[in-house]
Amino acid sequence: MFYFLFDAINISLIVTALLNLSLGVLIFISGKNKKINIVYSLNIVAIISWVMAMFFYRSSPPETNLLWCTILYVTPTLIASSFLYFTYIFPSQKEKNIWWKAILIFGINLAIIVMVIWPGLIIKGVNIRPGLEKQIIFTPYYWFYFIYTLEFFSFGFFRLFKKYLKNRGIERLQIIYLVTGYSLAANLAFGTNLIMPWLGYFFLNWLGQVFTCIMVAFTTYAILKYRLMDIRIVARKFVIYFVSAGFVYGIFYLIIWFYNKFFGSVYANGAYLVGLIIAPLFVLLFAWFNNKIKGVANKYLFFSLYSHQETIAKLTDELTNSIDLSKIVDSIVSSIKDAMQLDRAGILLIDQDDGMIKYKIEKVIGFNENNGISLVQDNFLTQHLEKTQRPLVRDELQMIAKDLSDPNERQSFFQLAENMKHIEASLCLPMIISNKLIGIIVLGSKISGDAYTSDDLNLLNTLSKQAAIAVDNARLYKEVQDFSKTLQQKVDEQTKEIREQKEKVEKALAVEKQANELEKHANEELKHLDENKTDFMLITQHHLRTPLSVNMGFIDLMINGTFGKMSAKIKNVILRIGESTQKEIDVVNELLDVSSYQIGKEIIHLDHPIDFEALMEETLKDLTAEAESHGIYLKYEKQGEIPKIPADRMKLKLVLTNVIDNCIKYTAKGGVTVTMEVKNDKLLISVTDTGIGLSNEVIQNLFKQSFHRGEQAKKLFAVGKGLGLFLSGKIIEGHHGRIWAESRGDGKGSAFYIELPVKQEINQTLKVENNVSVNNK
Repeated sequence: MFYFLFDAINISLIVTALLNLSLGVLIFISGKNKKINIVYSLNIVAIISWVMAMFFYRSSPPETNLLWCTILYVTPTLIASSFLYFTYIFPSQKEKNIWWKAILIFGINLAIIVMVIWPGLIIKGVNIRPGLEKQIIFTPYYWFYFIYTLEFFSFGFFRLFKKYLKNRGIERLQIIYLVTGYSLAANLAFGTNLIMPWLGYFFLNWLGQVFTCIMVAFTTYAILKYRLMDIRIVARKFVIYFVSAGFVYGIFYLIIWFYNKFFGSVYANGAYLVGLIIAPLFVLLFAWFNNKIKGVANKYLFFSLYSHQETIAKLTDELTNSIDLSKIVDSIVSSIKDAMQLDRAGILLIDQDDGMIKYKIEKVIGFNENNGISLVQDNFLTQHLEKTQRPLVRDELQMIAKDLSDPNERQSFFQLAENMKHIEASLCLPMIISNKLIGIIVLGSKISGDAYTSDDLNLLNTLSKQAAIAVDNARLYKEVQDFSKTLQQKVDEQTKEIREQKEKVEKALAVEKQANELEKHANEELKHLDENKTDFMLITQHHLRTPLSVNMGFIDLMINGTFGKMSAKIKNVILRIGESTQKEIDVVNELLDVSSYQIGKEIIHLDHPIDFEALMEETLKDLTAEAESHGIYLKYEKQGEIPKIPADRMKLKLVLTNVIDNCIKYTAKGGVTVTMEVKNDKLLISVTDTGIGLSNEVIQNLFKQSFHRGEQAKKLFAVGKGLGLFLSGKIIEGHHGRIWAESRGDGKGSAFYIELPVKQEINQTLKVENNVSVNNK
């Protein structure tokens, strides 16, 4: 029979168990389906078992001393094994065949447990000493237990140290705090609970359990500061639920007190009648209280209660139903600011008037407009956002910078962090269309002072994609309107010329009827061109691009688990739907690119010299898998040194990808060879294949006409669109270069050549005109 001893030591053990339990429950609730959360929760369960085993051991009667002593030494083995296994999956599981490591770890653990519970093998007995802690009598085999515990923890810390060296940014800081907390608690516990009892000192053998509070403190700090395992939201919900439960509990006992005082019992007839009034009043009161407590939590308890589905649905509806740029920008800024409970938000959009790239503030709330422009004066931010296409968090910039070896790049990150701090910006979201940065959404801090969670970043990343589509659509619409005005001017000019010709014809030949018909025909043709162009752009933006992008946003959220766990079969189907949807989005974007080049709207930026060797290696690396899937080779031969040349890197990568991919697609046997050399101050890139070849007719129109493909190409690859080489011709023209193709005929392979001038003026912005000058050989 237990006589629970509630002295200061046992009370500290109970408090320790409760602290560990709170942390374990929060981590488990925040990721029931995540392996890392489950394993960490099991480790905390083992710690709680160890703490409570000490409580019962100190409180147990003599006849159960040995039983609780055995449990006291079994539970730490589970702590050591679960901790070691945790190091294999934290901060993310990247190792393969981890199952056999788990079998080995817990197999050794099982062997040690058997040794501990085997009577007299490690623990011989327990002596009760009045006024002192109980004395445990160990056998000489105790060193097996000691070595097991020491080795498992040491190897676990060694693994985390290796991951610390490999990881960067926020994950590295998570590891630091987790290792610090565990190592302090474990090393102190080694002394008080392993070494001192072995030497016969038991007066501190309870202190190791209390030291686990250090681990709890460091882990909690990593959770709150560095989004460890993303349980911030769950922690705040726990507060909301706890307060709501306390309210219900208090009202419950208040009603019981009221019934007993005025009716003598809760079962009196009068109590039943009053209950009919109290019940609906309580429901209304609870709903009011729950809304109030959520409002207070939003503002003071650092907790944002918002719905991903509602936020996306609301913003999507507003963006889909509007084509006015100012209204779209207002909706984006207001929706994000309200949903995230931010103190400030704004949008900067790229303005390419007169061929120069500059930023224009479209909408700001809370920011100083002059500061907003100063943020993008240094193009490091824009280059970084266009490269990563991911949200940039100010709190993580200095962490990233500290791990960089390049001093210039490190200084750029530090300077960017200072610039963001100066204007009180906490987050920058890139607005990307076809891998091009069209604007930046700049956000301030949460009103609560809370940090952005991974859920926040996932939501904001999806919203920025929707925002980019909507803004680009609005701009396209405006361009179409401007184009319509230009066409109308051309119609007026043509009409004027026709009228002049008409007058001449009337005077010379008196054939007024012919002139009228000519004028009417010209008007109809030009108006028809205007209507077709306008209809194409409007149909594309409203009926193709926006709904496809909206669908892709929801698919991303489903895959990330926002709407709950999916079975592997359903997730596979969703992934296939996502791949199909992305292909459709790529087709629409490609069609819009063609339209942009056709009406002379596309701009080539020769910002700085680029490394063509690196660009070629990167392109070939992307296409190697496709060549292997066709069973053909893909070779690269460099002849001599290749200098850096001023060029638009992103557009030239598109050209290389289109040309090489085209050769791979239409080569069934043999392979594709790529060479690069400098001749006569010009860079010459040749791509030769052993494929189906080209006829003279196809070569003449290959780079001049969109949707143009040869008959042999249609038979071999039916779904091709005939756009890639057309776009490539436009881009090379914009670089003052030329592109052409040669072939000895059908079935005899093809050769594509790209020639670019080595010497170009840096910082040029060139508009691609409506015609292409291509020298086809």
